[in-house]
Amino acid sequence: MNVKVSEQSQADLRVVLIRGLGRDQLHWGPLKSALDKQGLIIETPDLPGAGVLCREKAPLDLDEYCRILESQLSESELPTIVVGLSLGGMIALQWSMLRPTLFEHVIAINTSCNLSPVYWRLKVYRAWRTPGILARWNIRLKERSVYQLTCNRQPMDAELLDQWVNIQQQHPVSMITQLRQVIAAWRFSPPDADALPHLTFINSNSDRLVDPRCSLTLARHYSAPLRTHDWAGHDLPQDDPKWVAQEILQVCDKIRSSKKVALEKLM
Repeated sequence: MNVKVSEQSQADLRVVLIRGLGRDQLHWGPLKSALDKQGLIIETPDLPGAGVLCREKAPLDLDEYCRILESQLSESELPTIVVGLSLGGMIALQWSMLRPTLFEHVIAINTSCNLSPVYWRLKVYRAWRTPGILARWNIRLKERSVYQLTCNRQPMDAELLDQWVNIQQQHPVSMITQLRQVIAAWRFSPPDADALPHLTFINSNSDRLVDPRCSLTLARHYSAPLRTHDWAGHDLPQDDPKWVAQEILQVCDKIRSSKKVALEKLM
C-alpha cells in the first residue's frame, strides 16, 4: 500500500499525490519528505503503465485513469487534498468532477488544457533538442536528459541520477505508455467550475516543457488563485520540494480553520 502516515495518531487530513508523464510514486520522494510530520496521511497511487502498474496498458481516457487511481486509495473519511503535476493535474481536475465529494481541494501544478495553444501545452522542440531524451537503450543517458529538460536545479546530483535509473529499471515505462499518456492529456477539456471543489494552480516561470501561461489560463478560467515559482523547472516538486510543501500546508491550514469554525457553530 503506497500510503505514508505522518504522526498517524494525529492525522486529520489526507493528501493524494499524482505524478505526470512517465513518472511514478517513487519520484515523489523529496516532497513526501518535506511533508513529513505534518499530521497528514500521504498517498501516492500510480498511473496505469507506470510504477507498480508499469505492465498495465495506459488508457486513452482520463476517466479510466481516475478509476484506477481511486482503486489504489485506502478507505478514509478524512478531508482530502489532491495534488497533481502536469498530466496529474489534469487527472486531479477530472477526478474531482467525477467524484465531487471525494476532495476538499485540488492543487494543479504546471498543467494545461485545450484552452491553450498546442505550442504552449508541450514544447516538443525542447524535447527533440535535448540529447538522449529518447535513448531507450541507455537509461542513465535518458534519465539525465529528462532531468535537464524538466529541472533547473543544476548540476544534477549523482545520487539522484542513480535513484532515477533504479526506478526505471524497477518500473520501466514504455514509449507506447508515454505516447498514450500524451494522447489522453491532449484530449483533456476542463470540467465545469460548478462541479469542482476549491482550486489552486501553481506554475513555474522557468518551465521549459509547458508554457507557464497554460496554468495562468486555467486559473483565469476558474477565477482561482495562481501561485508562481520564479526559477524552478517543470518538475517543481523536485526542484523546490520545500516551497511546494509550504503551498500544500497553507491549503491544509485553511481547511483545518474552516472545519474548526464549522464545528464551533454546531456547539
